Amino acid sequence: MATGELLRWDMEMDSLERELREKLAWTAIRSYRRGHVAAAGGNVSARVPGRDEVLITPTGVSLELTTIDNIVKVDINANQIDGHPTCKPSKETGFHCAVYRTRPEVNAIVHVHPPYCTAFSNRYEELPLVTVSASVGLKAVPIIDVALSGSAELRGFVEDAFRMNPMAKAVMMRAHGVIAAGSDLVNAYDIADLVENTAKIAFLTQGFGVSMDDAVEVAFRPVPGGRPLPAGAVE
Repeated sequence: MATGELLRWDMEMDSLERELREKLAWTAIRSYRRGHVAAAGGNVSARVPGRDEVLITPTGVSLELTTIDNIVKVDINANQIDGHPTCKPSKETGFHCAVYRTRPEVNAIVHVHPPYCTAFSNRYEELPLVTVSASVGLKAVPIIDVALSGSAELRGFVEDAFRMNPMAKAVMMRAHGVIAAGSDLVNAYDIADLVENTAKIAFLTQGFGVSMDDAVEVAFRPVPGGRPLPAGAVE
């Protein structure tokens, strides 16, 4: 795309896209201020309604500094369509677009590196859902193996995880963080926040000497069709 075309992007932005950019910028800033990322880590995106287009935060820029002007637009195959001449899409754009292609009900993605969730990801096992909120709201959080950021290998791991787990709202990434996929930006942010809160409570549960298996069993009691009560438990 020629520089002249890039410079015209702001004049051609419609009101719907501008509103979506504002929501995306606020979600990115919230994620940073919540402590879910540090430095220039993480990325946030949203599907443009009715189009095979995606808005995503730029590479090399802290989420705290996201504005409607530095957000970049790509097509559903991760090719840049427009954006400020100095901005390039996140290097993780490939896996964002892979999720959108695989899961048409997903309209927003928040990928962050929250500390408790990332610490748990190093165990390379699914997140233990130790609260009722997590068992109801998350159902399960699968985990994928480690791969280099921005690589085709990582994109493949992410795409496979969301395709093979069609009900999954989040996927943990070993030694990396979490990808939360929601119906909109608020929903995606809330999912990421719930994953981190669940990981923190799981960590504290272990610290108090409570069996993780017992904690998960208790959390699933109120869930229709949930896990059976532990042996000897009284309703």
